[in-house]
Amino acid sequence: MKIAIVAPPWIPVPPQKYGGIETVVWNLVEALHELGEEVILFGARESKVSCKFYPYTTSPLYFGMDSTEDEKVFVRELGLKYAFARAGYEKVDVIHDHTLFGSSIQVPTLHTVHSAATEGSVKQCFDLSQNGHNYLAAVSNRQKEFYAALNPKINFVEVVHHGINMKEIEWANKKEDFFLCVGQASWERGIDAVLRVAIKAKIGLMLAIKMIEEKEKGFFRKEFEPLIQKYPDDLFFQLHADLPRDTLFDLFRRAKCTLFTSQWEQPFGLVMVESMACGTPVITFRRGAASEIVVDGKTGFIVNSEDEMVQAIKKIDMISPDDCREHAEKNFSREIMAKKYLDIYKRIISQK
Repeated sequence: MKIAIVAPPWIPVPPQKYGGIETVVWNLVEALHELGEEVILFGARESKVSCKFYPYTTSPLYFGMDSTEDEKVFVRELGLKYAFARAGYEKVDVIHDHTLFGSSIQVPTLHTVHSAATEGSVKQCFDLSQNGHNYLAAVSNRQKEFYAALNPKINFVEVVHHGINMKEIEWANKKEDFFLCVGQASWERGIDAVLRVAIKAKIGLMLAIKMIEEKEKGFFRKEFEPLIQKYPDDLFFQLHADLPRDTLFDLFRRAKCTLFTSQWEQPFGLVMVESMACGTPVITFRRGAASEIVVDGKTGFIVNSEDEMVQAIKKIDMISPDDCREHAEKNFSREIMAKKYLDIYKRIISQK
């Protein structure tokens, strides 16, 4: 099967630092390639993959998440038009799009929806559903429920959880005495909440945050820095911004537990899977796809409030690193994800 994979145009595949969608795309193209499929990736210029690759631009000028909005719109519009046109010229059997881009190219197209259900994203998905060659995949049942509640006519064909490269992720049984939080410098990701929890629970905390865009830097200065000043001097605390992924996985392996304090209905939550793959349990709020990822009482705890998270921290030694790793291997490998997508490709191709 000849498959075109369309990634967002700003962050390389795989990402060097932050990039959830790009991480998923990289795992998918590599797994499909290993399964013997003919894959073409359209992505940012610095991408490095095993399959055939077309960059959106060959210019050395970098377009990234810190680019202006005008630059992002310009690169996205022209780049994605090129990707779909080139995919048609290459006579691919199916296009798998990760940007919700609409095209008149008459090739069976699967759009994976990575975003939460907003008025804008729901309209995008509904508009795509009006064209007979477009199909949509959700990344969690919870995400699909929110979209369906706002518009039940969206053409979802399947739910496919994200998968990661379990074979190359090292894990550890022995843990150090600190808790970890990984996220974006924003209210949605709850980095202010994790500080309040850590102070109440009197635990050591390692915080790794994405802080590239101006809005993230503004949130950090206004909402987060004042809380840091309140962290007790006798408790361990370290803050890291924009860490390379290999350093981040080293923290996952060493941490006693990952605290996932997302304040919104996050469609998936790759951090939780990456943590469990390293043998590290997760304590998460009961929001978004948390209950589809974490097994309450076995690979971590699912809680309803900051106070409940403080109480769950006291029980974290009950969770086995072996169980966390095993759960991630059985449910969130990139091979499982790729095979599910292959089944969808075959189904939508047969409906031409």
